[in-house]
Amino acid sequence: MSLTIRWTTEAEESFGDVLNYLEEKWSERQVRKFVRTVNKVLQKIADFPYMFEASRTSLHVRKGFISKQCSLFYEVKDDTIILLYFWNNRRKPLSKKTDHN
Repeated sequence: MSLTIRWTTEAEESFGDVLNYLEEKWSERQVRKFVRTVNKVLQKIADFPYMFEASRTSLHVRKGFISKQCSLFYEVKDDTIILLYFWNNRRKPLSKKTDHN
């Protein structure tokens, strides 16, 4: 049984940002292929929600590999996959700020 996928606002916005970036750098054909890949990965996640590893910062959040250019962060809650955000892997990694005062 496949789980339901719910997009958060941040997931929608970050996916749009990734697409905008790719549309500037790639051909239309490559962008369409990327979107198909995202859809395939989302279907796999819906079928096998724990197939990707938990993130290093939160055990409740999982990091899904889309391509070398993009990862997806999501959470599994009951019978729903909550898409949190898409990440351009070429950006600097997320890190916690530290206060040295």
